[in-house]
Amino acid sequence: MFKQLQDMALFALVAERGSFTAAALQAGLPKSSVSQRISQLEQQVGLRLLNRTTRKINLTFAGERYLVYCREMLDASERAEYALQRLRDNPSGRLRITCPAGIGATLLARMNTQFQRSFPDVVLEVSISDEVVDLVDAGYDVALRTGKPQDSSLIGRMIGHSPRVLVASRDYLHSHQAIEHPSQLPEHQCIVHRAWSEWVLQKGEAYHRCDLPRLHTTDNLLYARECAQQGAGITLLPSFLVEAALASGELSHVLADWKPEGNDLYLVYPSRKLNSPALACYIAFATQYSEIKDSYTDSHQRRQ
Repeated sequence: MFKQLQDMALFALVAERGSFTAAALQAGLPKSSVSQRISQLEQQVGLRLLNRTTRKINLTFAGERYLVYCREMLDASERAEYALQRLRDNPSGRLRITCPAGIGATLLARMNTQFQRSFPDVVLEVSISDEVVDLVDAGYDVALRTGKPQDSSLIGRMIGHSPRVLVASRDYLHSHQAIEHPSQLPEHQCIVHRAWSEWVLQKGEAYHRCDLPRLHTTDNLLYARECAQQGAGITLLPSFLVEAALASGELSHVLADWKPEGNDLYLVYPSRKLNSPALACYIAFATQYSEIKDSYTDSHQRRQ
């Protein structure tokens, strides 16, 4: 079928140019190849399409009728190309995005708001879930995740770094023994994300690894933040998730001289090649998004 469509386009070119020689020149093919392919097309449709003489060609009645549909096919191809060109010039369509709740409720929400101001024709369909889904099976275009993706078939592009901080409410800190060293953390009530059961903290050249008892665990950072604000204990959270609570006094730093190990932020998508204009624009936008870039720059400078 694909070859027949090509031959239909070649037949229309011969009819338009009025000779095999001119058509062959425009198509970049030998004249003998053009003549042979038109003959094969006639054999396939079972009717003569052209009357040939040594000096000129004429369309048969069947050829005139067939040419109408060949031209419609070429017109449809041109319209399709024009539509795709408009899509490249003015990205539109739907993007399906997934990310964990903590990032989705803060960083992603702010980034997507600015993205749609720049690309209002792109429709965003966002799923906020701490469950790590298969992007291809679930039909997602892109994910924002912490940590390098384990699936080697996916493209993982690091777009920034997320520092983390230990926090608790003032009420909790006032009503419990003062914490002067990370070794005291297991003696306290801690809300632990199941992906970060071990907390690694650094002070200068000193490192301390805290393997915490799983007395209160969760798979949701927003839940951990709310518990900490309610005085349930100490938790480890990304800095972008607690900035407002620290500024308002709802939460306070714990062991401020000790820096917890941070997380790299990754944009994850199925393929590097031939992405839709909407996805290509989203990837470029995310890599240049100021809040992520500033966070990465500040953290990178601190680590140096």
